[in-house]
Amino acid sequence: TILAGVGGVGGLSHKATAFAMLVLLWSVGASAQGPALTALAQEKAPAGSEATALGLPRAVGDGTYIVAPLILGYVSDVTDGRGLPGVACGVAGGAICLGSIALFLLGEEEEDFR
Repeated sequence: TILAGVGGVGGLSHKATAFAMLVLLWSVGASAQGPALTALAQEKAPAGSEATALGLPRAVGDGTYIVAPLILGYVSDVTDGRGLPGVACGVAGGAICLGSIALFLLGEEEEDFR
């Protein structure tokens, strides 16, 4: 694989190289998501509320950066001491699934782009 071919580059172990590549992949996705989400919010905003639509995705995202670590830290503290490691990852995954389902159910019908 590619990771095996570049493992050990620059004195890094295979695990460190894999981690660095995954962080790079995440950063590309995160940088592409920001403008796309803002453009979608701008496009779907009712007339006269475009400014709010520009700020809302960023405000919600920043709020998530504040709330999620507190919730996941609490879950980890409560469950890890009881021999249940990894429950915080399950809670995070469940939250992502619930949020995706909520967006799907609350979304508007698809527009005809013909």
